[in-house]
Amino acid sequence: MPKIKVNDIDIYYEIYGEEKPLIFIMGQGGTVKHFKSSITFKKFEEFIFNEYKTLIFDNRGIGQTNDSNKKYTIKSLADDVAGLIDALNLRKVNLLGFSMGSMIVQELMINYPEKIKKSIIGSTHCGRPKYIMPSKDIFTGPPPFQDGVKPEELIKYEIPLVYTKNFIDNNPDIIESIIQNYIAHPIPPEITRKQINAVFKFKSCKRLPNVQIPTLILHGKNDLLVPYQNAEILAELIPKSELKIFENCGHSLFTEQTGAVMDAIHTFLK
Repeated sequence: MPKIKVNDIDIYYEIYGEEKPLIFIMGQGGTVKHFKSSITFKKFEEFIFNEYKTLIFDNRGIGQTNDSNKKYTIKSLADDVAGLIDALNLRKVNLLGFSMGSMIVQELMINYPEKIKKSIIGSTHCGRPKYIMPSKDIFTGPPPFQDGVKPEELIKYEIPLVYTKNFIDNNPDIIESIIQNYIAHPIPPEITRKQINAVFKFKSCKRLPNVQIPTLILHGKNDLLVPYQNAEILAELIPKSELKIFENCGHSLFTEQTGAVMDAIHTFLK
């Protein structure tokens, strides 16, 4: 089992490919087991692993990485990634983040620019005061950190928040596999609570204008959880940034617009 000591924890990680280093930082609730059981992983095998030495790992307290019982901040999670880069002697890397993972990427760009070549951030925002929040009307189900909520109840509530109605209606097999994958790899409520608290407290907007790392910003036009205007704000704040908005796409870019997203990543990194 590949684990390595970083700061005060043992981080579980896996590496695929042998070329240019790329670190994929998953979003809230994402684990290596969950990712490897997903349709997205198959797409990474096809489009990413053959060109990039791709590192995937479990964030602090989730999956097979242990917890130190400390409160989380996005900065502390970024510190873990910086420590992982050093521990594995990766030197300068490309970063690819999704949702909460993209917030971690932002903190890495701000605090550890010397470790980064290029960054790709998707489905994310820069925090208050510029954060454009989703409509309160979309939240009608149980809080994801509430004790006693069954995993199948939670994922069925979250599906319409993450994927567009068109995608759900036209891809019942994929949606069912996503539901079963989540049920097979549930996230403890206390870890979800810690991650959500870290996301709520995240603020990068005042610091991003100092970032000089080439950055690709990806976002779905129909993202309910993080309205696409947040991507436009990020593009205004980050000097060396490019913005790509995907029509008819929700929060889960890699699932709904796989080919277009992978093409954008390849073009940018080359």
